[in-house]
Amino acid sequence: MQIKYVTEFSWDAKVIGEVIIEKEEYIAPGFFKINSKMYPKSWVLRKMFNENDGEIMIRGEKNILKYDTKDKEYWLINVEEYFKKEKKDTVSKSSSRSLFFSKIFANLIDNTDGEFIIHRQKASQLENINGFRAKKWTTTIQNSQQKIFFEEWLVQELPLKDTLDSLKFDLMESFNSIKERDRRSSYIISSDDFVRIADSTAVLDSLEGRIVQAKMNCEHEFFKSMSFEIKELYTAYFDAASFTIPETYDRIERND
Repeated sequence: MQIKYVTEFSWDAKVIGEVIIEKEEYIAPGFFKINSKMYPKSWVLRKMFNENDGEIMIRGEKNILKYDTKDKEYWLINVEEYFKKEKKDTVSKSSSRSLFFSKIFANLIDNTDGEFIIHRQKASQLENINGFRAKKWTTTIQNSQQKIFFEEWLVQELPLKDTLDSLKFDLMESFNSIKERDRRSSYIISSDDFVRIADSTAVLDSLEGRIVQAKMNCEHEFFKSMSFEIKELYTAYFDAASFTIPETYDRIERND
């Protein structure tokens, strides 16, 4: 058995345009592969930031295989060196990401324009979202000058995602250098984060379950929208080919 998990995160800002980050993961007991794509819609930014790379981990191997799909190249990195660098990068990226979104949230939620009115509503019917039977929630945060509108689709449980996380963590633990690795998911949007900033005392119905899709739109001088969705999450028979790269890729020497 193996699990495939595909997510997409995007944000859209004036002048810069829309940027999309897609992650495709395959997991099986002792095997893990991830491919990340980041591409702006703007052709100018696409030349600078268009990325498509990934990595493969197999229990018992001494090296992690990393690859670049765009350049059709791959390289090996020692497990110990990989996790030493990964720990450093995780802290750096997490801090940068937190700072980036903190600035966005702070700019979007400006109490100097008056107190916010916060309203949340749950739909009565279920919707089919990429194969998930999900319930839609809408949340509005607004005052005289600002308005932020959320649409979020939630399911009660995501047992397959829990299994994926468990298999991934078990594989990571098999490497001696992994004890402090960050397990948290990235880029999941939740209106609760904005509500806490707008009014930490607000009393609302709690979002029930796990988010499978979320959209945020706002009236702002710079920022326009943000979205997240689980595009695929399913099991299949184990296929070793899922954890390989094409034979046509060239091996190179790199330190990362």
